[in-house]
Amino acid sequence: MRKNKTGSLLLLQGTRHYWALAALMGFLWLGGFSLYAPGTRRLGALGISVGWAIMMSTMVITANILGFITGEWKGASRKAYSLAVAGVAILILAIGVVGYANQL
Repeated sequence: MRKNKTGSLLLLQGTRHYWALAALMGFLWLGGFSLYAPGTRRLGALGISVGWAIMMSTMVITANILGFITGEWKGASRKAYSLAVAGVAILILAIGVVGYANQL
């Protein structure tokens, strides 16, 4: 930003909304990690590995769904969109499988 002298763009009129969203994103990200530790204890012996897989998958799923909703994927090819939807579906299925396996 120093090299291209673009740092002042961060303080332009109308960027307050983006700052608020960035702060909310940071709060939710830290909140997820704060809830990870107590959650792993409730998952049993494999809680650490199962919890980590579920948390990471949930982050990826949430980010992609929000990307679909906000139009981030607008203009992407049909193939890319289909791969993203398939990836989200596989992650949802994997969470179910990992959760079920943890109960056994």
